[in-house]
Amino acid sequence: MTDSPQTTLAAPRTEIYADKDQLVTVVAERLLAVLVDAARHHGDAHAVLTGGSAGIAVLSEVAELVAKPGVETPPWSKVHFWWGDERLLPSDDPERNAQQAHEALLDHLLIQHGLPEENVHRMPTSEDAEAPPIGAEMYASELAGHTVEGGRNGLALPRFDVLLLGVGPDGHVASLFPGKDSLHVTDQTTTSEDQSPKPPLQRITLTFPAIHTAERVWTVVAGADKAEAAAKALTPGTELTEIPAVNARGARETIWHLDQAAAAKLR
Repeated sequence: MTDSPQTTLAAPRTEIYADKDQLVTVVAERLLAVLVDAARHHGDAHAVLTGGSAGIAVLSEVAELVAKPGVETPPWSKVHFWWGDERLLPSDDPERNAQQAHEALLDHLLIQHGLPEENVHRMPTSEDAEAPPIGAEMYASELAGHTVEGGRNGLALPRFDVLLLGVGPDGHVASLFPGKDSLHVTDQTTTSEDQSPKPPLQRITLTFPAIHTAERVWTVVAGADKAEAAAKALTPGTELTEIPAVNARGARETIWHLDQAAAAKLR
């Protein structure tokens, strides 16, 4: 992989919303619609979740939508949830993306709507793996266990119908940070981070080649502190090593969902 986005991937388009609430509502509605459509046409649906305030707010909004009469929902027994990255912490640590996702949505689906426990593919905890490289290998095996025939672009992966990403003020996505070796991993679906510039230090993450197999890659970006990173990521010629989010691309669709504050510096 080079330091510039792959030209065969979907070019990003931007959608700007008045505020975070509107952004979250639209993404939640679209996420639910993708799950319905994928389950109908493929027999199952696979979504990759993200953490962060906007990413978790999307899941909370999905929970509200599911509770409304007349809203079309997928057969939850056919839906699988994955994660783009995770903090290597105890299972009940409130900083874990999975823990936040369970509180926002997944517990509700498990208890009230028949989502099978085995369809929730959490990344390993610190109880499961003593070090991030071990956790990354474990999650790669979990992904491989659900790979579609022939894999995806030569990688042992499920078909990701949609993959959500937040973007940090430094331009990182998942746990792929500026200047890190993980940006250049090409032959693995997962990798590890031992010295994250943002605590906690130890993390597990999908690689860019894995992210690129997703049919749809959607960033969910809210807040003025993300404006500079978003502007750089959407400027041609920005280096991957400076702003990793420049390489957030999907196979068929790449959408940057931004509120007005996050879009303030777009050129």
